[in-house]
Amino acid sequence: MKHIGLFLLFIIVGFTASAQLRAMVYQDVENLKIQQADNNKAIISLDIKLYNPNHYKLRLKDGDVDVFVNGNKLGKLQMQDKLEVPKQDTFLIPALLNVDLQALLPNALQLVLSNGVADITLSGSIKAGRHGIFISIPVNYEDKQDLGALLKQQ
Repeated sequence: MKHIGLFLLFIIVGFTASAQLRAMVYQDVENLKIQQADNNKAIISLDIKLYNPNHYKLRLKDGDVDVFVNGNKLGKLQMQDKLEVPKQDTFLIPALLNVDLQALLPNALQLVLSNGVADITLSGSIKAGRHGIFISIPVNYEDKQDLGALLKQQ
């Protein structure tokens, strides 16, 4: 009986600790490269630089994040691998951005007129957890990004 109570205590502590996950803090995008392009779609690889504010390492998996440029949906981000994230440290998430090129056209003139600066919005969720217990963490990020400078880094 004592073992069952101890086991239940570990399960409750595990759920409670995972439920108090703090969201990752966006810092930057690096290593932007066009991997493939055809008539209507392109695949862009990139590394998303984030900071883990939690006091423990985490595993990330199954990201579902939409990317908007100046309010128009550009595409969907996909994590390339499951990833172990260090505690209270900065890390890179390798990701692929599936871009609908027709969605990019309405933004092209705006980008030229604004010297490549655009309003970027990331909206969705990513699963994070530890000890096999994962919860969905919302991703809601809005900021201005100099896409011209980012593309020049290629």
